[in-house]
Amino acid sequence: MTSLLVPPSSVRSQAKVDHEAFKVKVDNVPCLLLSHKIFNEYKNTIRKILLKFPKFKPVQAHEDKEEGKCVVYLDPQKMKDVSDDFKQEIMWDQVYLEKELHLSYENWPCNDVLCAVLPKDVEVPTSYSIIGHILHMNLRKELLPFKKAIGQIFLDKTPNIKTVVNKLDIIDNTYRNFAMEILAGEENTVVSVKENGVTYHFDFAKVYWNPRLATEHKVLVNFLKSDDVLYDVFAGVGPFSIPAARKGVRVLANDLNPESHKWLLKNAEVNKVKKLISPFNKDGKDFLRDDVKKDILERREKNLPGSEHLAMNLPAIAVEFLDVFRDWLTTDEMEKVYSKPPTVHVYCFLKAAKTEDFSALAKELVEKHLGAKLDANAIVDVHHVRNVAPNKEMIS
Repeated sequence: MTSLLVPPSSVRSQAKVDHEAFKVKVDNVPCLLLSHKIFNEYKNTIRKILLKFPKFKPVQAHEDKEEGKCVVYLDPQKMKDVSDDFKQEIMWDQVYLEKELHLSYENWPCNDVLCAVLPKDVEVPTSYSIIGHILHMNLRKELLPFKKAIGQIFLDKTPNIKTVVNKLDIIDNTYRNFAMEILAGEENTVVSVKENGVTYHFDFAKVYWNPRLATEHKVLVNFLKSDDVLYDVFAGVGPFSIPAARKGVRVLANDLNPESHKWLLKNAEVNKVKKLISPFNKDGKDFLRDDVKKDILERREKNLPGSEHLAMNLPAIAVEFLDVFRDWLTTDEMEKVYSKPPTVHVYCFLKAAKTEDFSALAKELVEKHLGAKLDANAIVDVHHVRNVAPNKEMIS
């Protein structure tokens, strides 16, 4: 009987989910027929052996409600751990019975449904991100023939999800955001998300957003003080810029993507920091050469307090923008700027094994694009952000 407490084998390799095919009748399900008084007396122990399924009540009123009894459905696997003393105490032999149970698609957990639908030799997908009402997946090649079924299952089984999307192996070379396809649900990719107490609105299909970077956004903002200035070179929809401005920091925020720029303006307004953010929609190198340089020199002329921070969070190509600093300043300007040098927070990807020295490799990569060697005093910190893929690390 225990082998029947899984979806039927007939649903194997469904390319489209057939809800009706998941209906199962299970005979001889172990139960206890108890008075409510007895159940309440032993409920802490009984709860440990209940038969649990989504949208199924393991404790149900007896058909004859006047008897004041309940039927308690038990998990046959967990019953093996019930002690003989407990069985004797509640007169197990007198209250034990077996009943028929009907289960349907809504009763099976997500993982059980996926295991039943996918071929036995295919690993069930477990990794995904949730962005507002969207569940975002990156399906492996062997799962693609079943992508519609997988999307529908996650849509059905994940609370508050209205759309399921899969990332495609296509990167927009201009704006560096991934293309995606809708697998199931509404064709609506405009979301609202909350990160570190800040609300963001954006079209997930047209901008870059990674919920796994929430901690990193907080780490950089923690560097900043109210008199500082943040130059956000690849600002996106504002995950560095908005919280920095909420902290009282003046921000120059730039992004080449018109969609990111549009939503940055919206988020600055929603979070009431428009006055502290100067937005730009231009190439990052032009922003560095013109606007960042101009602002730093003006700050030096006025001898303003605080420090300058440059955020360069586009790890795939950010280091390629470092060549701007080779001839960025004249000799006179260098004296003014580097008497109190700004801090550059540059992010990059490294192809490296876990046994390799990430700090040394990151330093070497930065030096290559900067065209100069860095002495120890020039490096504030090197830290590992996250593992992106096998032998691919994100470093700041």
